[in-house]
Amino acid sequence: MARFCCLTLLLALTVPAFARSHNQKQPIRCGELWTAVSETLGDARNYNVVVLDNDGMKSNFVVVGGLFSAINLVQLKPTASGCDLRLRFGFTGADDEAAFRSRVNRALKKLYAAKASAQPVSGAAQ
Repeated sequence: MARFCCLTLLLALTVPAFARSHNQKQPIRCGELWTAVSETLGDARNYNVVVLDNDGMKSNFVVVGGLFSAINLVQLKPTASGCDLRLRFGFTGADDEAAFRSRVNRALKKLYAAKASAQPVSGAAQ
């Protein structure tokens, strides 16, 4: 009985540590996200763009240096809560989807940093 109580107490304390809020991310507008995706795909060391449709916000591309050549797809769809990044990757021998997402996140951070530095500073000195 003591083991059961200890196990229950331990489980009750650890489960909230793995829980995550559904509202952690701020919604991203598709225009901002497409700018980051376009910048990511523009790196010729990582991707060869086959088709880039700016109006439809979708692109077909090939990962450079993959073991197997595959045409991949990225597409943005506006949703009520922001923008949905849809990816379809073929097998190339590596985790290209995670690499692509991290590169897009870095491009978004650069975009936000550039926006923050471009905003005028409002102060009392006039």
